[in-house]
Amino acid sequence: MKSLLNRLRSAASVLKARSIRTWKQFRGLKLWAQALIVAAILAVIIGGIALASSGGAADASPQERTVTLSSVSSLSGNGDGVSILGTVQSISEAQLSAQAGGTVKGVYAKEGSRVAAGSIIAELDNASEAATVLQAQGAYDAAVASRNITSLQSGNTQTSFAEAQTAARATYRSAFTAVDSTLTNDVGTFFGNATPIGPQLLISAGTSQDISRKRAALTDRMDAWGAKVATADSADPTTLLAQATTDTQAVSAFLSQLSVAANQQGSDATAAQLAALARARGIVDGQLSALSAARDAYNAKKTAAQVGATSSNTGTQLAVSDASVKQALGALRGAQANLEKTRIRATIGGTLNFLSLHVGDYVGAFTHVATVAQNGALEIVAYIPEQNRDELTPGMTVTIEGGHTGTVTSVNAALDPVTKQIEVHVAVQNASDLVNGQSVRISFPQPENQTKVTTTATSTATTPTVQLLPLTALKLMTTTRAVFTVDADGRLVAHNVTIGDVVGDRIQVTTPLDPTLMIVTDVRGLSEGEKVLVSTSTPAI
Repeated sequence: MKSLLNRLRSAASVLKARSIRTWKQFRGLKLWAQALIVAAILAVIIGGIALASSGGAADASPQERTVTLSSVSSLSGNGDGVSILGTVQSISEAQLSAQAGGTVKGVYAKEGSRVAAGSIIAELDNASEAATVLQAQGAYDAAVASRNITSLQSGNTQTSFAEAQTAARATYRSAFTAVDSTLTNDVGTFFGNATPIGPQLLISAGTSQDISRKRAALTDRMDAWGAKVATADSADPTTLLAQATTDTQAVSAFLSQLSVAANQQGSDATAAQLAALARARGIVDGQLSALSAARDAYNAKKTAAQVGATSSNTGTQLAVSDASVKQALGALRGAQANLEKTRIRATIGGTLNFLSLHVGDYVGAFTHVATVAQNGALEIVAYIPEQNRDELTPGMTVTIEGGHTGTVTSVNAALDPVTKQIEVHVAVQNASDLVNGQSVRISFPQPENQTKVTTTATSTATTPTVQLLPLTALKLMTTTRAVFTVDADGRLVAHNVTIGDVVGDRIQVTTPLDPTLMIVTDVRGLSEGEKVLVSTSTPAI
């Protein structure tokens, strides 16, 4: 330690001695030489300070930002339309299911083929449903004819009543023939030889003896019904229709019990038996509808005849006839609906991507059998503010960026709970450059009542009072709203404006602006007076 201190003292002594020697040498120089040395030292010091100051200033000065200019006219679309953003999406596919069970009668399309909306892709066995439709059509035609007769011969109510009696008796006979035939032909496939308790049930079921007894009881009931058919002309139609309805309901209840047994696990029922059972149930249900319609029509005609005996009010008679036609039409529509359930239709037009049907297959109700998709078909979903709701209507043609046109297909009547705006769907075709998920701009015509002002008394040029500018082109400050231009020195100049409502990604500017005024397209992060560089590239609007 002492050695180190001694060395330091020695070095300090040497340095002191050299400094004294140098100072003596400097003092020994002439005055002009001393002045020159001092000036040189001062110059070095001042230069170092200046260099340090310039380097720091360069680092501290902000880099000039590059901005893009565009005219008010181009940014606002010349004031002749409203522009919104939308999203391209594909139209959803349709999953088709069989509405009824049965055997496939025909398949009329192939997987991968294009099908039109509403076209029949496949059809189930529907002979009984078609027969019911034909019968209901006949009842409807009869009701229409009856109404025409009533309108021409309003006073002949007794004749109309007699026709109603004849029609009721005809329905009574027709119901017997249809029900008896289906019991023999369709239900008969489930039974074999006679036994002491009734015909033998050919499927495995825990309630086979009960079903056999009820089948035997139905045979007795149908024999009694058939015996009355021959004397139907002398019987009261109301009694006949009531008895026929009761017997048909008994058959319907029996078929329901047989259906439960046939569809239970391990019943060994064949597809042909199940199809026959479904056909039988359809025929019986159709007869119940026909009996109900005939009863209603008969009661209406009977009431009309009673009213006609005491009144010649033509309006009342026509009202009764109209009611009969409506009742018959309702029965017809019900029969047609049942027939339609046996047909599998394409709910939308498109490509048949999936089809699992073949002729002869048995299909259960509500089974997924086909898929139709609009491959490549696109639509655009956009949202508009509530105040623009009346400016768009279904069927209106709009302009889509890229030179495409679209058609407004729907405008929602309520606000979207998330965006608080109204959802609009636009159909677009032949736009191969659009892809699912893409954002595109849609332009639709400006309202006809949009106010315009004239620039001069003699000029025909107009400037819209309300212009739609991008939100990015507007500087929203604490007390003012402004757009920026760039002066000759490259500094930002603010032009104060007043604003209105926000429309999509744009905002209404109510202060008239010169359409040729070049303004900054994106003012975010900029301030008035700031020096900027102007880009020479074309802005994307």
